Amino acid sequence: MTALRSKLTTYESRVGLNEMTPGAAITQFQQWLDAYGDNGAWQIYVDDQARKDSAERERQRVEVEARKIRDAENAARSTATGICDRYRAGLLSSRASETPVGRVVCGLAVIGSPGATYEGFSGQDMHQHTTTPLITALVSGITQSEKWPPESCAEVDALKRWLNGPGAGISSVEKIPGDTFVFHARVWHPGGKWGGKETSPGWKDRGACVYCQHWIRRIGARSV
Repeated sequence: MTALRSKLTTYESRVGLNEMTPGAAITQFQQWLDAYGDNGAWQIYVDDQARKDSAERERQRVEVEARKIRDAENAARSTATGICDRYRAGLLSSRASETPVGRVVCGLAVIGSPGATYEGFSGQDMHQHTTTPLITALVSGITQSEKWPPESCAEVDALKRWLNGPGAGISSVEKIPGDTFVFHARVWHPGGKWGGKETSPGWKDRGACVYCQHWIRRIGARSV
């Protein structure tokens, strides 16, 4: 194998220095191989290179997929931040409450589709589309443990916008390609006590609520 690798390196170097053509290098190498009697060394080398090439192709594939996910995560964050920039003074819920309640906003990005982003707002009074039987099926089985119904979340609004666009042909929950979605939510904090501390009004990052965690996990989507 040592002699084989040395000979290959020599021909590669000579081709690189334009001292011989690739065709001449292949011919001379084959002649040397025939005369050398490599005892299977060449096949071992070829098999080893094939394994390395396969591993490298898989590494590149994984990296490409990881980059697509990172790009979608950034796009979802950017979309949510864009809403916050438009509503710098905040957004309050219309839900009756003794104290002001801030709305949640959401950015939805589609993995592998740069520029495919959708906005979402909490509260069905701000949803762009009505709740369909498909959405009802999506949130079915979720016990209402918050002061709002599961279908009123910002993530639901963003998903409905996608379903009324590219996903218009989706007819069942099972057909929602959730493994291609990334959600990012932010909430308007009106000020006052937050985590036991006195805080100023402002937009805060917010993880998916217990409702959205349920159906986002159900369709295999991501929340960042």
